[in-house]
Amino acid sequence: MLKTRFFTALAMVAVGLVLLFALPPLYFMPASAVLLLGVGGREAGRLAGLAAPWQWLVFAIFLCAIGFVLYGLTADQGHQLALSGFFVAAWLVMLPWLAKPSFGRGQTGLKLVALGLVLLGAWTSIVLLQATSPWLVLLVVAIIAAADIGAYFSGKAIGGSKLAPGISPGKTRSGAVGGLLAATLLALIAALTIPAMPFTIPTAALIGLTLAAVSIGGDLLISLMKRQQGLKDSSSLLPGHGGLLDRFDSLGAALPFFALAWLIWGQ
Repeated sequence: MLKTRFFTALAMVAVGLVLLFALPPLYFMPASAVLLLGVGGREAGRLAGLAAPWQWLVFAIFLCAIGFVLYGLTADQGHQLALSGFFVAAWLVMLPWLAKPSFGRGQTGLKLVALGLVLLGAWTSIVLLQATSPWLVLLVVAIIAAADIGAYFSGKAIGGSKLAPGISPGKTRSGAVGGLLAATLLALIAALTIPAMPFTIPTAALIGLTLAAVSIGGDLLISLMKRQQGLKDSSSLLPGHGGLLDRFDSLGAALPFFALAWLIWGQ
């Protein structure tokens, strides 16, 4: 299993880097739409409780259509700011859901809306950031990876009380604190070492801390959806890793927040 996970992760990194750096924005936009809105939308339909595979596909096609409409609104900075603000607000509305894990059980329509907002927010944000600079996307990925690594090692070393036992029993509060600190530290290092970094040191620290916090929320939200449907993974697309939503839960939550921060402080 470990070998399978390693080679799958290697393939995901290779494909991701090629898409980010080899494709110009005009081609990255539809390619990422196929992956996030198409493949991710199909998995989202299953997580929401749609019964038949053809229904998952219809939902994925619907998300792609909405995505292309939204893409037309990103031509000027004012629309970009409004769109990013909307998806950040959507996350702030959804996160309290985690305080009541039984909420939404059996409500397919509600889950379709929530998962649609998650995917559309992540996609519009990554398209915006890649068009500005692929390195911005890598910076978000690095911050979230630092949060995951920090959470894993601090949780293993310290243990303690569970963060959300009704949703994801494996997560601890000590792990969450370790993830927050690691992400904040990496953001600070980036602000101090990258010459073109436009964020001040306090702003970078705030961004790292915020991204780590919302990434925990994104992870827990997808875990909650899977738990309510009795699923271990969103799909079996990625051997050893589950589905696209299993790998994109934390990052998908962080992207709209970083895109908004970039539009406000990075221009």
